Amino acid sequence: MYKLRLKFYKKDDMVFISHLDLIRLFERAFRRSGIPISYTQGFNPRPIMAFATALGIGVSSDSEYMDIEIEDKMDVIDLITKLNEVLPTGIKALEGKYIDKKEKSLMSIINFSSYTVDITFNNEITRDNLENKLKEFLGLNEIIDKKYKKRRNKRKSNKDEFREVNIRQNIKEITIINTDINRALLKMILAAGSSANLKPEIVIEKFKDYMKLDIDTTKTRVHRTGLFTTITPEYLGPLDIVNTEDK
Repeated sequence: MYKLRLKFYKKDDMVFISHLDLIRLFERAFRRSGIPISYTQGFNPRPIMAFATALGIGVSSDSEYMDIEIEDKMDVIDLITKLNEVLPTGIKALEGKYIDKKEKSLMSIINFSSYTVDITFNNEITRDNLENKLKEFLGLNEIIDKKYKKRRNKRKSNKDEFREVNIRQNIKEITIINTDINRALLKMILAAGSSANLKPEIVIEKFKDYMKLDIDTTKTRVHRTGLFTTITPEYLGPLDIVNTEDK
């Protein structure tokens, strides 16, 4: 068996499918393409594939990743061509690399996500005003979000339980790309992966609340631009740090 790491994009109408539907879509695509993928053993065999952090519904991306195991080694370009022939519009494999089978899982190596976030205000806002608000927001020591806490024993209480989490340390960067009357395009770098996973929508909600801004959050549009294992001293993604399979 050979382990392949693939990068793909997800956009257009495909942003409205769930992560589970995305998995099923790739399972069907690999079957239709004739690519000899590997399956789990047991009563209900499944393709051996794993994805990086899941995208929320409505979020587009040009930097998603998956690991897949295949039975027979193929040329990567030929494999990508075959796969793209059966993938729907809005999802396309971009590049890939064979990796060592002992390589760590995608979820365990992802630490950061980068995004562009298009926000709309219900009033005009200048770039200077927005920069001042961002500086004040990022200068806070605490930005508190309430996380739903699952109850171990549902019989004890019917009330929802929450815990307060300081998300400030998970916001690595927010910068302004451009502004236009009542809109702004921001760049965000946030913590992601198995240890911490902060959504940009939550950051915008907190930015609105803490800075008393009149943001129409129903019009917020999020696009993921990258997934990274590290951002200092350089940006390295899942295809940059792997050990390639010995030939």
